[in-house]
Amino acid sequence: MRRATVVLTMFILVLSGCSGPDEDTAVSLDSGTATIAVEEELWVDMGEVSTSVGDNWFLVGEPDMEVLTETEQVHERSLACNLGLTECGDQLYWGFEAVAPGETVLVFQYCLQTDLENCEAGTGQEAPDPVELAVVVTE
Repeated sequence: MRRATVVLTMFILVLSGCSGPDEDTAVSLDSGTATIAVEEELWVDMGEVSTSVGDNWFLVGEPDMEVLTETEQVHERSLACNLGLTECGDQLYWGFEAVAPGETVLVFQYCLQTDLENCEAGTGQEAPDPVELAVVVTE
């Protein structure tokens, strides 16, 4: 009985570490536009990333701070990853808070194994085009 309690407690702790945005309510980076209300939080689903291989996303076009402010980045791992059952990356979500009605554009840049100043899509490969997400904040 004690062993079952320990296993259940460990499972609950692993699940409690999986807080953050709901993948059903997050906006995909490639959606092009997003609309949210003032005081809501926008979560941009950046897709799966693996920092161990050098996946890097950068916010290169800051939003209009009077409309939208950056809050945090959340890396979520599947239970199989946490238990070491499979090799996989994290699901990356980038959070923003809507502070006033208006429109702004977020611009993200992907780089592999480099920083933003010498961005590449791989060794010797030109950097991919930045990805824009237009955001409309309503009252």
